[in-house]
This record gives sequence, structure tokens and C-alpha cells, in this order.
Amino acid sequence: MSDNLVKLEKITKHFGGVTALDGVSFSIRQGEVHAVVGENGAGKSTLMKILAGVHQQDSGRILLRGEPVMIRDPLSARRQGISIVFQELNLFPHLTVAANIFANRELVSWSGLLDERSMYGATQQVFGTMGIQISPRCKVDKLSVGERQLVEIARTLQQHSDMIIMDEPNSALTEHESERLFEIVRRLRDRGITIIYVSHRLEEVFVIADRISVIRDGRYQGTWRTADTTMSQIVQAMIGRNIQETFPQRAPVSSAALVLDVRNLRPIPETGPISFQLHAGEILGFVGLEGSGVEDIFRSLFGLMDFTSGEIIYNAQQQDIHSPRDAVRRGWALIPANRHEQGLMMDWSIRKNTTLVILDQLISRLGLIDEAADRSAAAGYARQLNIVTDSLEKKVVQLSGGNQQKVVLAKWLATNPKVLMLNDPTRGVDIGAKWEIYQLCSQLAQQGIAILFTSSELEETLGLCDRILVLHKGQLIQEFQHGQATKTDAVYWMSGGTNVGTNGR
Repeated sequence: MSDNLVKLEKITKHFGGVTALDGVSFSIRQGEVHAVVGENGAGKSTLMKILAGVHQQDSGRILLRGEPVMIRDPLSARRQGISIVFQELNLFPHLTVAANIFANRELVSWSGLLDERSMYGATQQVFGTMGIQISPRCKVDKLSVGERQLVEIARTLQQHSDMIIMDEPNSALTEHESERLFEIVRRLRDRGITIIYVSHRLEEVFVIADRISVIRDGRYQGTWRTADTTMSQIVQAMIGRNIQETFPQRAPVSSAALVLDVRNLRPIPETGPISFQLHAGEILGFVGLEGSGVEDIFRSLFGLMDFTSGEIIYNAQQQDIHSPRDAVRRGWALIPANRHEQGLMMDWSIRKNTTLVILDQLISRLGLIDEAADRSAAAGYARQLNIVTDSLEKKVVQLSGGNQQKVVLAKWLATNPKVLMLNDPTRGVDIGAKWEIYQLCSQLAQQGIAILFTSSELEETLGLCDRILVLHKGQLIQEFQHGQATKTDAVYWMSGGTNVGTNGR
């Protein structure tokens, strides 16, 4: 008898003229953690929604425990033991934890009244099997993101699911919450529950998964035992090319014109004084622990916060920067860390977002927006940045994370910036989109644009930047040239150079 819980046979799905899945076939075993990976837009989420009953395939079939099944809706999926935990959590914040776990399945007493006592007890029992401590009486809006995700998982267990689909479950968790999530996933696997783990974070996939299946451009690329493969093999399968080196190689910047000279800058009394210089065509990186002052520097330079003292010299002239408008007028641009809240109008189209900052350049003689010029500008940047879409009128909320970030980049590249500040530009994007952003940074630097760069992934800053400045508690304490520092060296100085014994110190 086969140990496969689910077998997918030639699953195909179209949305209008777009083929989201094209003949996908592979199997998922009982009691394994099976990772499904691929670039944003590859089709993995569509496939999971078909398994969860949100969508139905156009052709192909699903075998569950060896028998063909039709999963017509989410209720049908749950009845067959399949549940999904979406990336965007689906909870009622004003209700208690127990009320959320039993939503639409409330227990009632013999008198027909809500049996809260039994629901609290059942909730406590399922938490016990997961090894977590959350009060069933607590309101969900009082919980952290990680705790809310555990409530979602508990709800699937209370529904007696045999298979739980986790869609990007680690996207908003702290390191401690991630470790707790991994431990719970292992507990569930050991109990014979099958976990389908959808993620673009390959580091966590190799930690938690037993097997890995890859989807690329809607097509199945293969399944590998985690123990028998490498991250580079999976990356090659995901993006269809062999990246010998993750970061592009560039000639070192030499004798370039001085663009920005920051002298004794104090964004806030606790940060600074900070002094540094930035040259044309240079990528200057900043690293530091949270609260070190890196964020303050970027915000001050772009006019999002006033600095208490210091000078900003741009092209040999002192500048007064009091607002983002002041910064934009000087040819500066900022890619913010939070694209949803600070970088995009999520309900607007790709076109409107791309040309938002340059509308004054698209005015016709009649004083109206030149629609043809507007569309042409947006289309040009969509091609340049390889924004995957079937229409420039599509709302950015409908795009993948990588394509949303490309729209943010397009919006600011449209201003023809001379100084570009990149604050965590690859946060929440897949490996393929990351690689494209690295290539873009290199191309922009070669065109003479001066770039300030920081990232929550230390390897990015070390691999991409010509120089790296290290901040600790608001002070600039170390500088490295490209290739001089390892990750261990950087962490040593980010911690204040006090971790005796690190790297031989």
C-alpha cells in the first residue's frame, strides 16, 4: 500500500489568459513536512488553494488516500481532513481565542446556550498537545503575530485535520517565534500529521522540511529529499539558471566625484555625531543592530525627521532638508523598508503608482495629465524592471511581493535620482527577485548613481556594498572595504566589539 496521502495528477489552472498551473504532478506522503517552493508568481499558492478548496482545477485530478476526490470548497476540504493557514491570518480580533477556534462550530449545551466552558476546555487541550500556553479566554487582539498564528494552527488541529497547509508561516515572526513554530511543526509531524510548508525562505525550508518540491512558471520541476540536495540546486530549479555568484561583480570605485559629505550628523541626541562621504557610482552600506541609528540616518537624509545638528553637503553645497519634498527636489530617493504602508498605494494600479511622483512632468499644454505619456513611462519601467503582470491597470495589492517591490523601485527611478537610499529593499521577496534587485543596484551604480544601502540580511550588505559602515548605539565604530569583513567580523563590531573570543578576538 502506498504511503502517499495526496497525489496530484496533471493539475492545470487558468485565470483568463494566464496559465497559473500547467500539468503539475507530484505526491505528498503521510506524516512528512513537504516544502513547496518557487518564486513569487510561480503558482505554488494557487496549487495550495486548489488543495484547500478555494479554487478548483480546470483539469487533472487529486487522489486522497488513493481515491479520486473533488474538493469543491473549503468546507469540503476540511471534511476530508485538509486545512490551510494563510499568510494573512483569518481571525476575529475582538473575540476570545476559544471563540476563534470554534468559529462556525460553536458548542452548545443541552439548553441550547453557548457552552463556553467546554470550548475553553477543548482549546486548552489542543494547546497542551502543541506544548504552548495561551489563555483560551484572551482576546485575539492582545496576542502577538506569532501567537495568533499558533491559534490558527490550533484551530486546524481541533478540526481533526490530517494535513495542514502553511502558506508563508514565518513571514512576520521573530526569531524566538520561528523556533517555537518549527518545534510545533516537528511535534505535528511526529504525530503523523502531514505539513505542506510553502515558503520562499530556503534557509528555513532546509531546517524544517523532509522533502522539497519546486514549482517554476506554473510547471513542476522536481522533488528532492532535503538530506540529498543543496540550496544551490534548489535555487537553480526555482529560477531556471545557475547563479555561480549571488552578488554581481563590479570594479572598485576609484577617483569618483564626491556627491554627499555628511558631517557630524545627529538625527537625535542619542545618535551621532555621524560623518561619512559618498561618491558617484558607490554603494555604501550601513549595518547595525536594531536601534543602532541606521534607520535614523536614512530618515534624516530624506527629510522624514529633522536632525538636531550637523551638515549635509551635496555637490559641494550645504543643504537644508526638512521634508521629503526637499530631498526629491535635489534628486534623492528613498525605498522604504515597509512598502505596504510607506511605499505604495495598494489599491492603485501599477501605472498610477509608477508615475505618482513625476505627475508634474506629464502635464499637457492644456494643464491635464498626458495619458499617453503616463502609460508610456509606466510601461517603460515595467519592462526595465521585469514587472510580471498582464496589465498596467492591475492593482498592486494583487501582485506578488517581488513585483510590488519592483513597482516601488520603478516609482523612484522615474524621478531620475542621483542619490538612492535603499532601506531593506529585498524584504519579503523571493530569491529570483532578490537577484534581479542586486543586478539593478549594480547597474545603477555603474551609471553613476550614488547608493546608500542597508538590509536586515547582513549577507546582502557585505556582498553588495563597496564599503560598509558599522554603527553601535548611535556611534560609527568601524569601516570595512568590500571583501575585508566576514559575517562574524561584522556581528562582532555590531555588538560593540565586546564579544571576546569571536574570530580569535
